[in-house]
Amino acid sequence: MQKRKFGKPLSLGLKKTGSTATQPVKQVNLRVFADDAAEAQWPDELAAKEASDKKKRNLDTFLEELKQEHEQEAKRLSRRAEAPPENTTNLHINNLPSDVDEQVLCTVFGKFGAIGSVKILWPRGDEPARPHNTGFVCFMERAAAEAALQSLSNAELHGQPLRISWGKPVPLPSKPLYVLGEDEAPTGQPFNARSGVADDVPEVQVARPTNSRTLRLIHWTVEHVIRHGPRFECLLISRVHNDPRFRFLVDWQSADHAYYRWRMYSLLCGDTKDHWRQRMFMMYDAVPVWVPPTVAVHPVAWNLESSESEEHGDTELSSRTRGRLQRRVDRVQNSGRGVIASAMAMAVECAHAPEQVVDIVCQAFANAQTPTAKLAKLHLVSDILHNSAAPVANAWRLRQAFEPRLEEVFDALVLAHRAIDARLRAEQFRKRVLAVLAVWETWVVYPAERIYELAAKFMD
Repeated sequence: MQKRKFGKPLSLGLKKTGSTATQPVKQVNLRVFADDAAEAQWPDELAAKEASDKKKRNLDTFLEELKQEHEQEAKRLSRRAEAPPENTTNLHINNLPSDVDEQVLCTVFGKFGAIGSVKILWPRGDEPARPHNTGFVCFMERAAAEAALQSLSNAELHGQPLRISWGKPVPLPSKPLYVLGEDEAPTGQPFNARSGVADDVPEVQVARPTNSRTLRLIHWTVEHVIRHGPRFECLLISRVHNDPRFRFLVDWQSADHAYYRWRMYSLLCGDTKDHWRQRMFMMYDAVPVWVPPTVAVHPVAWNLESSESEEHGDTELSSRTRGRLQRRVDRVQNSGRGVIASAMAMAVECAHAPEQVVDIVCQAFANAQTPTAKLAKLHLVSDILHNSAAPVANAWRLRQAFEPRLEEVFDALVLAHRAIDARLRAEQFRKRVLAVLAVWETWVVYPAERIYELAAKFMD
């Protein structure tokens, strides 16, 4: 049998020596399988890379969407800025406060020109109230619409910025719906009377003011003029004749003054705050004829209470209520606002018994042991007097009840002032008392002569 030949044995780089041990002639490269190890780690690295790529793709998508939104907004603004059709005078108004009605829109936009139509898209009967509405104002002339768009865009109305743009053209009426100042243009007649049914008899059409603040201020003034007489009205006019809020007192040709004059005359003739005579009448011996406004469906904001409620209402405090009020007033030992406000609020709530309220406050003055406590009580009285004009039942009676007791209140303050030994502290006390009286004079709480008499006690 023939022997099979084999090749040379595989040499591992070992060399025989005399001993049995072998030594490496050349170091083996142990990094032979390094690539295999890297390949073993590849799935983790690939997952991390894919996550990073995904984040980049999400970011790119977000940036692309943001870019598209900016482009859409720019296109929308450019469309708004584009010149609309020459035949449109209609303005689209967005973000209208929910308490703004057509009359307010006419007043705000009417100063730019005659208005042909006004429309507000109110919620339907089954829809909930919205925080803002949408409306349209159509002018009779294009120039007026352009001026309103330029001036009122982003202007605030009742705290909300208006968003105004051009609307679609709408047919114009033959006569304007609203022209600012048309009803107030001077006619030469008393109270700006105009021709009525009979051309030779001028009429004063009394209209309720649309501005709620002006309406409340007129009612406040009427109430106090009725309470304190014409002398109060003359004093008030001399103090506020430059104040635009009291324009109705000095501008006899304005519609607000006509309402003020009629409202006072109506109450003095026995009408109530919610019901009055609807027939025309002559306030003076000669013309014009006065035409009262229609009776309001909702009660008018007012401060006066009817005589029936005053006569039949409770005029005594219960022992529990009196005790609570006494404790709140006694807590007023310094000028902390919270304590004073709490006592003042309860005093106004108890205004149906003004004499008892004033008695409690004056007794607290007598019991106050320190000048600081007496000064705090004075601030309480000042707050009560200031809020006696609030639209709260019988609040006005607190002012009347305090007036005859002011003498003893300021006599107690004078004694406290004289009891202060330190000259500087005494002067500071005196100045703070006189500062309160100066505020009363500004508020026209009482006649100036009465306030001067109280101030003179600290001038000796």
